[in-house]
Amino acid sequence: MDLRIEALNDANIDKWESFNHEMSEGTFFHTTKWKKILESLGHTPHYYMVFSGDDVVAICPFFETNIKGFKGITPLPDSDYNHIVIKENNKHNIIDFIRKELESMAKKNSWSFIILNSLDKNFEDKLSTSYYPNFSMGTMGIDLEDLSPTNIWDKVFTAKKAQRRYIKRFEKDEFKIRYIDSVEDIKTLYEYYLKNIRHIKGTEYPYSHFKDLYNLYFPDNMYLTLLYKKDFIAGGFLNFLDESKKTMHSRYIAINRNMPNKYHVQYYLLWESLKKAYELECKRMCFGSNVKDQNHPGYKLKRNFGADYRDNYSVLIPTSKIFKIGHSVFRSIYKVKQDE
Repeated sequence: MDLRIEALNDANIDKWESFNHEMSEGTFFHTTKWKKILESLGHTPHYYMVFSGDDVVAICPFFETNIKGFKGITPLPDSDYNHIVIKENNKHNIIDFIRKELESMAKKNSWSFIILNSLDKNFEDKLSTSYYPNFSMGTMGIDLEDLSPTNIWDKVFTAKKAQRRYIKRFEKDEFKIRYIDSVEDIKTLYEYYLKNIRHIKGTEYPYSHFKDLYNLYFPDNMYLTLLYKKDFIAGGFLNFLDESKKTMHSRYIAINRNMPNKYHVQYYLLWESLKKAYELECKRMCFGSNVKDQNHPGYKLKRNFGADYRDNYSVLIPTSKIFKIGHSVFRSIYKVKQDE
């Protein structure tokens, strides 16, 4: 197979979008629109396409990152999906070709490491080089063609009837959902998002990030909701609609942390998001990334809705001797501490 690699540019951008749309592993986060969002957060992109003749056989979105002062590249930070997308035919050759090309670029760009992510659990076997297994989170979601909201209510919620109570409580107490559409509403959503993210010690994004999302995706690909009762705000959600993949992505939940303990805001917001996704004839509802830990609150919550877990596999390839030595020492020390 005669392969070549090209950097993304104005002349081939349409081929990138077409390939992402056609591939089952292509996602909302692999679009060039999302690239603009990540650039607005200060990330430096390195996007590449692999060609066989005139045909695209892989897209590889990378951004610069740092580990202990060493510069390298990683696929799609701050994204629920962050894998490279490759055609099934001759996947072995394509993956190793990508690895070799990136290693060659590493010398020119002073990259000390390369992180590669894939949905293929066997892709590590296709790398003819040394590497380290790298921590990665999978994604959780619901196949709406198998589990409609009605099926979830009748079948999934029967095992733990608390979910029904959590949802009915809001309806009984006359809380309502309002779809919002203005910058002022974004400010309100952000206020409660910020309080919640600080409460759970999560990744905090600036208000400018929400404005960028609004300016780029609203109204065609974004749904913003507020859960309220009269003048009282209980919380809100930001959902992205990926029409090309018939998928709804839930991100950036906002919760009023002054709510009484009897209310479970996230349950109701997830339920309303599911119903909206089904109404829009989506095939899948994506609840975002999560660690694969049955004791993790987010994992348990999503599993209670019937969500499945899809693994993401990741490796770290050292491209400088100094980094390789330092990283080996770090991993050895960390493993000792874990074993103590």
